[in-house]
Amino acid sequence: MKSYIYCFILVLSSIVNAQKNYPIPPKSNNQLFYIQHNENKNTYVYDAVFLNKGILDNENPVDIYRILYAENGEKKPLTAIQKKLAYGLIIKNIKKNEFQLSLVSYPEQKLILKLDSHQNPFVETIINHKTIKLSRVFLKQKKGASGLSVKLEYILFYGLDSKGNMVEEKIIP
Repeated sequence: MKSYIYCFILVLSSIVNAQKNYPIPPKSNNQLFYIQHNENKNTYVYDAVFLNKGILDNENPVDIYRILYAENGEKKPLTAIQKKLAYGLIIKNIKKNEFQLSLVSYPEQKLILKLDSHQNPFVETIINHKTIKLSRVFLKQKKGASGLSVKLEYILFYGLDSKGNMVEEKIIP
């Protein structure tokens, strides 16, 4: 029994330590969520794009950019490879102001972009049979993963549940 408790504590501490001292990108009214990973502290930010107040851009509803915290916090667009193989989105219009999104690197996880009653954008998703309003994602890459064949150990999703409580849900791809 002690070995199970020790293993649990070890796993929990590795999850917590994986994100210690990570920067938090500046929050904007249009920020949907952001992604970070264990290889460096650069951050990938997803913002809603509006044509007019309360009207999402049908052609390009999400602006994706990266903040290079390893390089003085410079803000840059995604590279072509990042768009095509990692952090880009597959976007399908469901109806006015509602879109299904999925990361090109993990298309099975569906994200829904909508507006709340105050016309504020948000993304929700279902993780482990729970619907959450997504705020951030953390990717734990396996040791030795590099280049175009990155393997993930796990993905952590953070957000709010239906009662407004902060939740963390983990999946192993």
